[in-house]
Amino acid sequence: MAGTTTRAGTSKLRRVGGATRYRLIFGMFGCLRRVGCLIVLAVIVAAGYYWWTIKASPSAPTPGAWHAVTAADASAGESAVNGLRANQGKVFANLTPAQAVAYLIQATAKQLPPSSTDVGAMVSGDQLHVRAVVPLRELGADRALGPLASMLSARDTVELAGRVDLIKAGLAQMHVTKAQIHQLAVPNAMIPKLVQQIRHDAPPGIAPDAFPIPLPSYIGDIRIADGKVTLYKNVQ
Repeated sequence: MAGTTTRAGTSKLRRVGGATRYRLIFGMFGCLRRVGCLIVLAVIVAAGYYWWTIKASPSAPTPGAWHAVTAADASAGESAVNGLRANQGKVFANLTPAQAVAYLIQATAKQLPPSSTDVGAMVSGDQLHVRAVVPLRELGADRALGPLASMLSARDTVELAGRVDLIKAGLAQMHVTKAQIHQLAVPNAMIPKLVQQIRHDAPPGIAPDAFPIPLPSYIGDIRIADGKVTLYKNVQ
């Protein structure tokens, strides 16, 4: 009887032990499955966040890429700058390259001929680029370039690039550091003459190689970096 009891007890312990091991193993794999699901979920959430905040964001233009300039960009740029007018509230406004060219260069400074088409904008480093297809005669390029003008079409693509700095309250200027007509790079020595043929009635203090950019008097600084143009309110 003692032996029978012992064997029965041992068999029962084996069954109990086997069930316990099974539960432990099953529980361990269940835990791993749960951890795996959490990792997958975390990856999905991170991917979604990246897409909506970076890839799908229309207000984050890629630095060094051209952007078409539209009339809507001029309105958006003007609205952003006017938002700094109040004494309280925002102290700076970020403009996309297209908004900066549409509002500052086209609408405010009126430096491009009205017949310009296919206007594009880009920010590269600390420089603002603008290009457009323009009638070269209206641009004055034939007078500025001399014999080089005979190599160009009557209407061609012009690209200008430069840095912007504030001269005083209400007035900034864009120093042209690069000028290109079609695929012809304008020599640096000829850039000031070309700029002076293009610009209209430059006020005192504007450099020979620069375009004047009128600004509201409450703008205290303007900077170009990280693919955008930032205007700061004068808080003094």
